[in-house]
Amino acid sequence: MTLDLALAPVRVGTGTEDEEGRLVFAGDRLVAVLVRLAEGHEAEGHWFLEHGFGRLDVPLPPTFSDLQAAEQWIATKLSGMVDGHATTVPIPGRRTQPS
Repeated sequence: MTLDLALAPVRVGTGTEDEEGRLVFAGDRLVAVLVRLAEGHEAEGHWFLEHGFGRLDVPLPPTFSDLQAAEQWIATKLSGMVDGHATTVPIPGRRTQPS
């Protein structure tokens, strides 16, 4: 199953020149906000994960050379999702039901 990602252009109120953005949807769920880094950044023109939701909420948000690289990373992180819904994968030694 291929994850269906859609990117919608948006202006993001970051309080800086970094306003060009994309809302990233997996199916009908908003999963991330990307922002293109403006002049003055070492990685000017690259895309930054401004905010990720669920599996994309990482402590050190990455920067991507282009939107295709961002989409690949997002698809990889969300690979356990089907139709925009997370699938559950049992973790050995962890209970899934309260006792």
